[in-house]
Amino acid sequence: MDTIGKPNWSDGRKKSELEILLERNLMRSPHLTKEEHSKACELIDDPVYSTEECWVCKMYKKDNPNYPDVRPAIYDTGLCKGHAGYALSHGI
Repeated sequence: MDTIGKPNWSDGRKKSELEILLERNLMRSPHLTKEEHSKACELIDDPVYSTEECWVCKMYKKDNPNYPDVRPAIYDTGLCKGHAGYALSHGI
């Protein structure tokens, strides 16, 4: 089930504020306001860590054993701080 742009995950859990902002940034509909972008930056800078590992780090580590350690994901994004920041700045 596609949950992009919806407030909850397919299992009914509410999405974090950061996940919602990253999805809106990805879709660019509507664009994030300056305040929303600043809030996303704040959430990334001072995150709540999840028990999961960053899926992007795991993918790179699988393809390149010399890739640095896999970092913990933040909130429910599945991304570490670095990859969440990259997603926010590049709209991916």
